[in-house]
Amino acid sequence: MGTTTTTQSPLLVSSVMQHRLVKLHENDTIQDAVEKLNDNHVSALPVVNDDDQLVGILTVTDLLRLVQDAEQSLEDRMTIYENCYWLTELIRDTLGNNEVTTAMSVKPITASADEPLERVANLMLDHKVHHIPITTDGKQLVGMVSSLDFVRLAATPA
Repeated sequence: MGTTTTTQSPLLVSSVMQHRLVKLHENDTIQDAVEKLNDNHVSALPVVNDDDQLVGILTVTDLLRLVQDAEQSLEDRMTIYENCYWLTELIRDTLGNNEVTTAMSVKPITASADEPLERVANLMLDHKVHHIPITTDGKQLVGMVSSLDFVRLAATPA
């Protein structure tokens, strides 16, 4: 008797990606982004243009880098105030009206919905990112995969 081997097809991105997206428009402000991140308990937001095409991604890390750069700039000019609480408030108030394009990553790593999930996991590891926007060939945003999706997958009984 011969044995038949069955190959299991790879798990695709479409099976775990988030379809209900919270996103930013490229004209939204940093303050809009902070509110959306906080209200939706997420740590990254894709940024789209008027045609819903992906133009970037804004992460909490991007915001922290922006604040750190601004704080350093202010400290260089106003060293006498470097430890004051109001400095943080000044930074927030000053940067809050800037458009998200001033802080976002403009060339995010992307994937398509029909790619094997293993490839996306390797992209995350190789590029040290926690979020990958899922797009069509025309850069239309259709979903998002995050490291939390992999945790959710691992926690789901087989």
